[in-house]
Amino acid sequence: MSASDREESLIAALLELADPATEPGAAGPVERLAEYCVRLPGVQAGGVLMARDRQPALAVGFGDAAARLERVEAALDEGPCRDAWRTGRRLTDVPLGHPDCRARWPRFTTQALDEGFSATTALPVRYRSRRLGSLNFFHQHRALARREVTTGQALADAVAIGLAYRGDLRDLRVRSGQLQTALDSRVIIEQAKGALAERQDRTPDDAFQVMRGYARAHQRKLTEVAREVLGGPAESGPFARPAPR
Repeated sequence: MSASDREESLIAALLELADPATEPGAAGPVERLAEYCVRLPGVQAGGVLMARDRQPALAVGFGDAAARLERVEAALDEGPCRDAWRTGRRLTDVPLGHPDCRARWPRFTTQALDEGFSATTALPVRYRSRRLGSLNFFHQHRALARREVTTGQALADAVAIGLAYRGDLRDLRVRSGQLQTALDSRVIIEQAKGALAERQDRTPDDAFQVMRGYARAHQRKLTEVAREVLGGPAESGPFARPAPR
């Protein structure tokens, strides 16, 4: 691949991974990120570990060996991906055969060596202060050029942007729904206050206290009581019109 083709391919990948919209049936951004990993020169396999609520939530590998290793990291809570995610810092060109690795990640290192990998590079998937997960390259020791690490980090950052945007949009929709529900409830309560005030010749504030007292005494939601005022009979029940004297 020529330098210009490589640049065009990278730009296309960055745009795709940063896109917060995913077409139905298409591979998700995390899966696509793992796939792009193995296109980088020197990378034998790639994996992604994503987190939710400070716990590993998704482990994806491109290739059976990488998939097994990512699941090991998630299950055992140890490994370079786990550390890159928790610290937000890169771990580059880590020799898995080194005694320090065996001491730091004993179970992960044993399995990675058994799978035939001798080195790993772990890059955080992060957006500003949010640490969403990490990207893992499996390769031979000293096989990765700095350019490949930089490219991998750019791909990881692109995914983080798209995921963060989607998360913000989802939270906004939830909050909008909650606000609409609260507004609808308030409208019903205000209507019920007016109806009960007219029915029992009370002030709206007094009518509200009557409804609230009834709701508390019967362990019911105030909105349910308001609906009962509006939909129930005016001549009978707990909110009936007083009998004429």
